[in-house]
Amino acid sequence: MNTTQTLLASLLAAGLCVGSAFAETRMWTDVQGRQVNASFVKIEGDNIVLQTADGSFHQFALTRLSPEDQAIAKAAKPVESVTASDSSPQFLANATVSQAAAKVDSLVVKGLVKANPERAKAGKPPITGWNQPANDEQFVRRVYLDIAGRIPNYDEAYSFIKSSEKAKRSQLIDQLLDSEGYKTTLYNYFAEMLRVKNEFEADNVRGTPYIGWLKEQIAMNRPWNEMVYDMATATGKMWDKKPDGTYNGAAGYLLRDSGMPLDNLANTLTVFLGTDVACAQCHDHPFADWTQKQFFEMAAFFGATTTRLNGKDMGGTDPMARLMTGIEPLVAKAGLDIKTIRNGLQNYIRANQNAVKDRAMNSTKLPHDYKYKDGKPGDPVEPKFVMWSPEDKGNPAYKQSKKDEEKLRVSFSNWMTHPQNPRFAMTIANRMWKRAFGSAVAEPVTNIDDPNNASNPELLKHLASEMVRVKFDLKQFMRIVYNTRAYQSEATSENIVMGEKYFFQGPMLRRMSAEQAWDSYMTLVLGKPDGYKAPLQDLYAKSIDLNLETVDPQTVLIKYDAYRKIQAKERALMGGGLEMAGGDMMMEEKASKSTKKSEASVMNDGPGKVLTYQGMSLMRASEITQPAPNGHFLVDFGQSPRMLIDGSNKIGNVPQVLTIMNGKAQKMLTSPDSLIFRNMEAVRDPSEKVERMFLTIMNRKPTMNEKDIAKRVLGAGEDGYANMIWALINTREFMFVQ
Repeated sequence: MNTTQTLLASLLAAGLCVGSAFAETRMWTDVQGRQVNASFVKIEGDNIVLQTADGSFHQFALTRLSPEDQAIAKAAKPVESVTASDSSPQFLANATVSQAAAKVDSLVVKGLVKANPERAKAGKPPITGWNQPANDEQFVRRVYLDIAGRIPNYDEAYSFIKSSEKAKRSQLIDQLLDSEGYKTTLYNYFAEMLRVKNEFEADNVRGTPYIGWLKEQIAMNRPWNEMVYDMATATGKMWDKKPDGTYNGAAGYLLRDSGMPLDNLANTLTVFLGTDVACAQCHDHPFADWTQKQFFEMAAFFGATTTRLNGKDMGGTDPMARLMTGIEPLVAKAGLDIKTIRNGLQNYIRANQNAVKDRAMNSTKLPHDYKYKDGKPGDPVEPKFVMWSPEDKGNPAYKQSKKDEEKLRVSFSNWMTHPQNPRFAMTIANRMWKRAFGSAVAEPVTNIDDPNNASNPELLKHLASEMVRVKFDLKQFMRIVYNTRAYQSEATSENIVMGEKYFFQGPMLRRMSAEQAWDSYMTLVLGKPDGYKAPLQDLYAKSIDLNLETVDPQTVLIKYDAYRKIQAKERALMGGGLEMAGGDMMMEEKASKSTKKSEASVMNDGPGKVLTYQGMSLMRASEITQPAPNGHFLVDFGQSPRMLIDGSNKIGNVPQVLTIMNGKAQKMLTSPDSLIFRNMEAVRDPSEKVERMFLTIMNRKPTMNEKDIAKRVLGAGEDGYANMIWALINTREFMFVQ
């Protein structure tokens, strides 16, 4: 065993203590006056165990410490720990957050031990353990960006850094998981994964109820398996009212791909089960065991489902022909040009034909060009679940009741979201891990058909079991992840080549997402950017809903007029296209007003008003049109256009540079009215002004050299302040999650 393996093995043997490296550290003194800065772990018999900042455990006789330190150690509370062997179902079922996190850490360490032979083959130096623990400044910025989707403001960063509370990290994690920011940033993630849009491609149907439903589920901390089940089994229109008074927004999942059932199935299998089978629509998969026949057997579970109603679904008559025949005379009588409004009216009516309905017959057939020996073109296909291994035959997920078998989508959804499904829990656990570390255990997250090819198969399987143990509570799962020693380590700056495995000695250094960057800008402007919420979901639903079997032409025209007005107002309030591109917009607040005055207005007057700056709507990315309009900061910084699963990018480009260097967003931050200036105005001493500027923008204190440079620059007055703010915002440090 080499030196590295010996070191890591000793860590495993000692028992990994979550947070012990982050518990209160102090200077321990022995009887000879020698000192070491370490945190207390436990007393074991006549020995004491301490942990130093590099994560190493040190055990020695308690009597070697000074009498004073012996007394402190005896009074100290042991850190909860779990060893690599603590994996019994009974233990895991009752594990605390710290114990569960420590178990994860133990598996990370085992993966690090196994990583070195692979690294040696690649000519890379061995990994000697976790990265150094992140300091408080690094931690507070990272955890705000990862959980709340933004940097902390000055007060938040300062209060955390100065706090001497022993458990301040776990307390901050809990606080942020219960914040509005958590809901916002998790919505951003799901919106990208599920390709959520304000405007669906089909008949200009708006996704507003779907967006509202998704945000509500996150706010309620609804278990992931229940959310997915609802999306896969929903029926009706998105704006139908349910018995509990809420809208049927879950139907938006299937309606997002209205009229494209095979594409929707491929997306469903990729997103929820981590299996990329899109090419199996047309032929046997060239790199996996999937066949085209298997794909159509899975599609058969949706073979009786339609997302576009026709006349037969609504009493046998074509609603479009009936209504337009009655509408045209009314429009002519009002002196309006029917040609001008025909397309809009037709799309308005067709929107109500976009609904999920299960018909009596399964219509799934093999395609006309089917060429394999196990079937003929046009043959009907019976539904059948795919299996990843022979062991799946005895898996409870595959056992459906006769009642469920009669309802194809229900049967499919019960199988897909079952806790014992071989891929469901594993896929979402793998995705959530990547959110924290910048890399998944199994890459890519869209294809984990071979879990044993993951960078750490044992860790991947454990994370899946943890997801089941916490009953698909994503907040609780992430609480465990964020409390691990692995997550609370310094970021790895080593370049990981695409396709190369990563072993989680710390999170990967990564650039902010477009949403994190925008929401961080909003934090620098507003302090706390959670005051505004996108309005009008209820009005939209009421104005567009038509019962096509009974509605009369005059009612259609009246409701269509209300719908157009609401749609126009909603687009303006949500930043519908002219902001950032230089156009004029109708806004409740004029751009000429000072940022400070407008801020008070938006925070006090509720969602009816929008704070703006030179045409920019100042609100969270989650509240702006999904996706943002062309020319917007979010688009320039790589926000997903919501056409492909996980379609964002973090690649630098010229528009980004121009936006940060001299765009409207940059000018807003360097304006004398900005919150950064007001933070600095609160103190008089130049050194304190510099510290406030760094804590506000970088969430850390400046070095002595930075402080000297900044004081000289600030001597130039307001221009000096603006120049210094500009310089800090344009650093790579600002744009990266460390």
